[in-house]
Amino acid sequence: MILPQAPIYIDGQPVITTYYLQNGYLMVPALFFKYTGVFVDWNVENQSVVLKRNNMILTLPSGKKYADYYVKDMWQRDLLPTITTNFPDGTYIPLQYVSEKLGMTVSYHFKQSRTYIVTNTPPSSIPRIYYNGDPSKKRVALTFDDGPDNFYTPQILDILNDNGVTATFFVVGKQVKLFPQVLKRILQEGHEIGNHSWSHPELPKLTTTQVIQEVQKAELEIDSITGRKTVLFRPPFGLFTNADLRTIDDLGHQIIMWSVDTLDWQGISEEEILSIVKRDVSPGAIILQHALLTAPRILDGTVKALPGIIDYLRKRGYTFVTVHTLIEGD
Repeated sequence: MILPQAPIYIDGQPVITTYYLQNGYLMVPALFFKYTGVFVDWNVENQSVVLKRNNMILTLPSGKKYADYYVKDMWQRDLLPTITTNFPDGTYIPLQYVSEKLGMTVSYHFKQSRTYIVTNTPPSSIPRIYYNGDPSKKRVALTFDDGPDNFYTPQILDILNDNGVTATFFVVGKQVKLFPQVLKRILQEGHEIGNHSWSHPELPKLTTTQVIQEVQKAELEIDSITGRKTVLFRPPFGLFTNADLRTIDDLGHQIIMWSVDTLDWQGISEEEILSIVKRDVSPGAIILQHALLTAPRILDGTVKALPGIIDYLRKRGYTFVTVHTLIEGD
């Protein structure tokens, strides 16, 4: 059965989710709560969803009924909502009950037919997300995701080396394991390494424990080869929830996004990539490119455009730095 979708507004921001109504209760996927900043896991031994927020822990054993805890005087116990067992994608839990148990406020706007959640999260407690550096300084960071590989990454390194440019490579653990010598070369030639997960999954679809495993497994692989730990993390596909942001921050990493997306992964031409950079670049920019052979000739445009990007930006007074230097303002 295909479930309907609708936006639920979390602190004013819409999050599209599937849902269904069970006896008048709005049921949403357990993982939806990651968008509110709640850590979500699945206890295999007890067959239960475990939700954590601040010092609060809520455990929902599968198949149990929960609305009787929420509506004290409800007598029709056969009509109360239950959760299903196919975690994570098929597990739905009652929105209002869970939200309020974890200290959040839920309201429904009848005229707009919208559901709102206010998380009551202090803004000062939300880790920073970096999209760019200091806009007052004409500096730019080139970044390359998804590698290393033994085809495109060496070509990119050759061009950077020929032009005396340092860049930041957000590497995937599985690729690091396959091409350790290329990773060593990246470091030896003065470039920066960031963590891009172990297997490049969509983080919102993972439990909190799975997210931790993705980051830590990649980190261990990188450290075993380079003897160094990373402090930067770029979420695969640029996708993450508020819970993922907190998890990654707890692991000692800063989330790095971008301000210029070259769309090179689409296999576009050198001219198209350069045109995007010229259109979107500004002081403090973080430029997103890729360094992994996923299909024949897919990143030929990346390699061909790179010398032109370097030349164009240098002529306009830009200095090339690593992401860490860009965001720290050194």
